[in-house]
Amino acid sequence: MMFVYYFLLSILYFWASSTALSFGVGYYTIYRPVISGLITGLILGDAQLGMLAGAVVNIIYLNFVSTGGSFKGDQCLTAIIGAAAAILFNISPIEAAAIAYPFGFMGVLIWKYRLNINSVFVKKYEKAYDANTNPDISLYNGFFPQLLLYVMSTAVIVAAIGILLLLSDFILKYYVNIKGILYLTGLLLAFVSVGNILYSIKNKYNIIIFFIAFSLTFIFNPKSYWFLIFFVIILFLLLNKKIFSNNNKRNNKNNNINKSDLIYSWFIWMNFSHSCYSYERLQGLAFAHSMKNIFKKLYSNKSDISDAIHRHAEFFNTEPNMGTPIHGYIISLEEQNTSDKNKEISDITYIKKGMMGIAAGLGDSYTQVVLTPLFISLSVMVCLDHSYLLALLPMIYLACSILFISYTGWIKGYYEGKESLIERINFVKNSKVKLYFAYIFAGITGVSLGKLILLENEVFYDNIIYVAFIAVISIIYVFAKNKRSL
Repeated sequence: MMFVYYFLLSILYFWASSTALSFGVGYYTIYRPVISGLITGLILGDAQLGMLAGAVVNIIYLNFVSTGGSFKGDQCLTAIIGAAAAILFNISPIEAAAIAYPFGFMGVLIWKYRLNINSVFVKKYEKAYDANTNPDISLYNGFFPQLLLYVMSTAVIVAAIGILLLLSDFILKYYVNIKGILYLTGLLLAFVSVGNILYSIKNKYNIIIFFIAFSLTFIFNPKSYWFLIFFVIILFLLLNKKIFSNNNKRNNKNNNINKSDLIYSWFIWMNFSHSCYSYERLQGLAFAHSMKNIFKKLYSNKSDISDAIHRHAEFFNTEPNMGTPIHGYIISLEEQNTSDKNKEISDITYIKKGMMGIAAGLGDSYTQVVLTPLFISLSVMVCLDHSYLLALLPMIYLACSILFISYTGWIKGYYEGKESLIERINFVKNSKVKLYFAYIFAGITGVSLGKLILLENEVFYDNIIYVAFIAVISIIYVFAKNKRSL
């Protein structure tokens, strides 16, 4: 493989793994297999096959949720290797997904080491602050961690692609003999993933909806855009549109902070909220980084600016989009603090810590558990029906929704205070999309699994007995695994 391919794939993996240079939505789009597979395909010369391979990997990771630094598998790395295997070896996406799946664990190790190494940058920042050098927070939360991430991403991609190429002779030589094994392994991984999702829902109606959707797709094979239109209409009717409202009730105080300051601060947060994510502080340095331009506006003395930034470098962790009312509110309180000398700075710290936990649970339960799986599964469903451009629409809508939720929360938090977070909590709690999520998701998953099987119907019918067998094995495995964990 040419050097340029290694370089471009390393850039892709870095870009997908980082929140930098993607306004924070890269985690919801570029990092997801259906998109990272597409981009890998563009690099290697077959975008459609790359996207299909990514879509299959996406089914295997349909129940992926990362909260508080937990990371069970690197779906982006798996998709890149899966797309590369499909294109380089000219094999089916299902077979490529089976080959790529073990590579996902390499990314887990890198993620854990990254969180440990990022703690070094936290300590270096603290050491520089204690030495009264007025350290630039953007170096410790931005440049150094991102440089580290790129080096690590490059090392992982080089190693993963290198291992894949070492296996190429064996795969190509014995492909005829192992083709069926790879196909059945890929289906097994998909069946187990879907089984885990259905088991976690624990509702007989969801299982019924799943089997109806699966049966209709498998028997009649209707075009997926009809399902897409149907599900989009349902989501539109259920959507709590107030969550996207931006009717700010401006307070009457004399503001030193203008809207452009707020937008720039939001921009920094969205791009670097997980840049120096570490076990020691999690998003602590990122919060401080987002306040840098605010304190430059509020204070003129470099030492005062450095002290104010350092106050916010403490431990902090919340969902980066639903939790943005916290940031807006804290900016408002810091602004008030400059004019009210009797106000206790510690009060601001307690308020921030008190709000972050509520917003973390709220945000993860909505953005990661509801919105993201819904729209990504819609994209996967359409992609498996070879409608590649149409498959991009749910991802674009998801990215725009995340950005708008994040931005409006930031602005409303500044102008409306803690009431904006309370309002957001109530909206999410009463969300009809969240209430009926399980039913909708079960239907989409049923269609997607049907489309997956029809993706290679000749191979399916040639191995129908084995497919039935691994379906039974998947069910037994899912029940045994989940019963053991109770």
